[in-house]
Amino acid sequence: MNKSTLNKLLLSRSLYQLAKENVQTTSGLRLSISCNLLQDAVECFLLALSENVNADIGQGTQFDKYFQQINLKIAPRELPFRLRLISLNKLRVNSKHYGLEPAKSELEPLFTTVWEFFNEVTRSDFGKEFATLSLVDMLRDSEAKDLLRDAEAAFEAFEYPKCLILCRQAIFVKFEWGYDAQQFLTGQPLGLMALGSKVPYFARDKNYLDENVKEPTDYVIYDHNAFEMELMKSGVDSVAYWNVWRLTPEVYRKSKDAPWVVKNDLRKLDSDGIKDRAEYVLLATTEILLADDQNQTRTRSPDYRRFYLTLKNDAVPVFEKASKASSIIQTTPAGVKKLYCDYSIDGLDEDGIFWHVTHWEDDTNIFGFIHEDALDS
Repeated sequence: MNKSTLNKLLLSRSLYQLAKENVQTTSGLRLSISCNLLQDAVECFLLALSENVNADIGQGTQFDKYFQQINLKIAPRELPFRLRLISLNKLRVNSKHYGLEPAKSELEPLFTTVWEFFNEVTRSDFGKEFATLSLVDMLRDSEAKDLLRDAEAAFEAFEYPKCLILCRQAIFVKFEWGYDAQQFLTGQPLGLMALGSKVPYFARDKNYLDENVKEPTDYVIYDHNAFEMELMKSGVDSVAYWNVWRLTPEVYRKSKDAPWVVKNDLRKLDSDGIKDRAEYVLLATTEILLADDQNQTRTRSPDYRRFYLTLKNDAVPVFEKASKASSIIQTTPAGVKKLYCDYSIDGLDEDGIFWHVTHWEDDTNIFGFIHEDALDS
């Protein structure tokens, strides 16, 4: 199911809910509004279905022709409730074009028909329950998707604070974890381990962290210029991202297996207006993750593999640069003969080939250049 089809299905569900709100009245005008909205919901659903089965539905197609064209594509099956839904269309035509208000007793039973139609067709043609359709379905499987799924369930259960927290946790595992400065608290060089970090360099300092980190969530330290560029490259709406950031309580997790820390911000979790905030955050977070997913889908890179080289001896020098004249930053430990590497290159001083080592295993971190003379041929 593509995004356009899913959007139409979600719109049809929203229109149905709006129609249901308006039918609970004795006002003739509100009943007419309800009738038109319910008809729009069905037509939007049929457009999504026709898109899914590639039915020949053009602009200006008459309502009853939708059924004919779709039935041709799904034969020998046929769409259910055709006559009942055509009767709804007649009520809508009378209301919209002739000003005839529908009778509540005639309109109300059609809500059951429409809902059953939505459910039956969604199960048969989309393999899902109509009520569970969501943009979250379009996300790639990940922890962030699971958290958003839980956030949806929390919203539907009226647990709005939980929904906000789960959305922020999804943001954390998708974006904020790369800005976690906790690993630099030891003050020890991390070597290759630091390469995956996006923490700004001024914050990779134990003294800075000791002075500025007052609570666990303070370990998330953005490099704002780099992050704005990251959002732009991913096609993520920067305004939406920072809106979610402002509307949700801060969270932190020092490792994937560690428990979550939640900053229970009283202002952000205030019950006044929380439903509207949670609804906005849930939709915006989903859109943010979708944009990032789509960017990653478009990105192409070689498959990941680990390559290694074998050393002749112990205590092989590891140079800072591809040059024997550069500093020796370390020597290989005794007994370590196999090192992981990612490329080779001519030396700066034309003194042979150097191999770039990127080795981290069993608490051994080696990062630098090794000359080809040290290799076991």
